[in-house]
Amino acid sequence: MEPVAEGLLTPLHRILVVEDDPSIGRLVQIVLGRHADVTVARTGAAAVEALRGGKFEAIASDISLPDMSGLDVIAVAREVAPASGIVAVTGFVDVDVAVRSMKAGADDFLGKPFDAEILWHMLQKAIDSRSRRLEAEQAALYRDLAYHDALTGCPNRRYLDEFLNTAVSAATATGERLTVAYLDIDNFKLLNDFVGHEQGDAILIRVATALGQTVTPPAAYGRFGGDEFLVVFPGAPEAAVRESVEGLREAIRSIDVVNGAQVPLPIRISYGTATFHGSGTPRQLVAEAEDNMYLDKSATPIITGYDKPPPKGIASLATVKALRNLVKAIDRRDSYTRYHSDHATHAALRLAAHLGLPEDQVTAITIGGPIHDLGKIVVPDEILRKPGPLTSKERLTMEEHPVLGAAIAAAITDYDTVINLVRHHHERFDGGGYPGGLQGTEISLPTRLFTIADAYSAMTTDRPYRRGLDLERALAEIGRGAGTQFDPDLAREFVRVLESDYPVRNEAAA
Repeated sequence: MEPVAEGLLTPLHRILVVEDDPSIGRLVQIVLGRHADVTVARTGAAAVEALRGGKFEAIASDISLPDMSGLDVIAVAREVAPASGIVAVTGFVDVDVAVRSMKAGADDFLGKPFDAEILWHMLQKAIDSRSRRLEAEQAALYRDLAYHDALTGCPNRRYLDEFLNTAVSAATATGERLTVAYLDIDNFKLLNDFVGHEQGDAILIRVATALGQTVTPPAAYGRFGGDEFLVVFPGAPEAAVRESVEGLREAIRSIDVVNGAQVPLPIRISYGTATFHGSGTPRQLVAEAEDNMYLDKSATPIITGYDKPPPKGIASLATVKALRNLVKAIDRRDSYTRYHSDHATHAALRLAAHLGLPEDQVTAITIGGPIHDLGKIVVPDEILRKPGPLTSKERLTMEEHPVLGAAIAAAITDYDTVINLVRHHHERFDGGGYPGGLQGTEISLPTRLFTIADAYSAMTTDRPYRRGLDLERALAEIGRGAGTQFDPDLAREFVRVLESDYPVRNEAAA
């Protein structure tokens, strides 16, 4: 027998030969042993033991073994040595056996009788084939990672940039319509701060999932930034894009985040669209859509997840924008106050909807709730963030914040119900509150309603120095305050609404 030419296998490589015929096994070991370290196993069990105990670059296994199927040996070999070249050997050559060998993990197939030199070359080819396949799979994996967002699994900005460049080039050449939509999750930083980054990540994943269920080819979508997504619509007019994105916004509204006993905070997106008109760059197209997104955001309601705009004549767009700037100022000064204000407003609106309050009173809560603690902007940090009880002098300073907040609100709106809510949200039903000592129905209905939600939020929201109360204890406190701190009828309805919203959680607490 002629010496075998040098190839992929070297003396450093190890080959496992699984063959129950001693003469064939010995012959193969002699031939292949000139250029590699060869181990011969005569049973399936011995082969499996050898595979689990050492590393083999190439494996040749007879399919017919005395104790188990060689196909099972090949399957184990592929599992423990994914980079190895594997050749299946059998005396019964037919298409079915070949197919089953390949499915088990073999790279090639050799029938008996065979020339050991041929087996040598097939093993080298199998190693080369396996190496190329793994390289291709790895390249595909790297490409997938390069073009997909690690958190959400959806396409990333790199993918979108390349897709949009291609789409703009095609639209320039053909005159085809091209529209993009720029989406942003409202108040995402606030949600991250107070429901935690894990829930924030879950929101991003669910928004990406909603996009994947809504956007169909030839359109493409992806995560464009931290809480921003971009959708590219080749061939679609702007009106059709707006209809599609409005449907997406409706789907995203059903996404809730809840922290402990807190009222769910629905998720809302703002968006802007821009259409390519034959000139300009992809970057300019995205910038135009982003600008329109900010216009949409400025015109939307102040609190997250409440889509109903104020009735005409009650709050102008300019007023809403000014109030939004005040909310941002609150957030910059104290994120807890901002979160608490949103949280309390949601709870109040839930009760208002249950009671069927008139639209103007619902609007008063919608506008006044997020800014009810506006006056805290001027309260010194050492008082605002003090973890322990306040001194008499510090309490007097803190009790000035409703008056100061009402004065600021009055400078940008003449809607009395909103101003009264800001000024009187610390009044008590029994007259023991501040700043005016108002009693009973001297306090407006929206304000009486909001004070309950305000107290509920304060009780259930975590602070750095204490944990929030659970739902059962918080509602019990609301019940104990009925007739003294709170309007008894409204307090009873508030408890009823919250218990209906959380029946399972409430039963578990009981």
